[in-house]
Amino acid sequence: MDHCAVLYGWKHAGENLAEVLKQRARELPAPIQMCDALSRNTPKGVETLVANCLAHGRRQVVEVVDHFPEECRYVLETLGGVYHYDALAREQELSPEQRLHFHQEHSGPLMKDLHEWMEAQLAEHKTEPNSGLGKAISYFTESLAEADTFPQTIGRAHRQ
Repeated sequence: MDHCAVLYGWKHAGENLAEVLKQRARELPAPIQMCDALSRNTPKGVETLVANCLAHGRRQVVEVVDHFPEECRYVLETLGGVYHYDALAREQELSPEQRLHFHQEHSGPLMKDLHEWMEAQLAEHKTEPNSGLGKAISYFTESLAEADTFPQTIGRAHRQ
């Protein structure tokens, strides 16, 4: 059974989550933690499988689309393909294992190409790292390995 918890309090999200997870049975597998890439969101002293949210990275690209229309179009269309495949997987009511393989086959290549394109933008000096697009790309490339956790994890729902 999937569970979702939302924690509020005076502390940072990672601190609140750490307190809850320390009470969790140790023999259970590490829970997936969906969050943005802020370091304060990661709990200390407990293990989670961090799945940084694609929507946060996408939002940063949307914010600079007026200044970098062609580059942003490529990113947004690629992410649109990933969201399209996720919608198809949901419509087909695939089992967790089938959904994993579906995403590996369809979404995985899109995410790989996007990651390579983003790295090339910075490495080949096509995009200034300090520009709005450069910052959005940096956010993505620093957190992309976690952002695409959903195609690697059987039995865990991906929600956007």
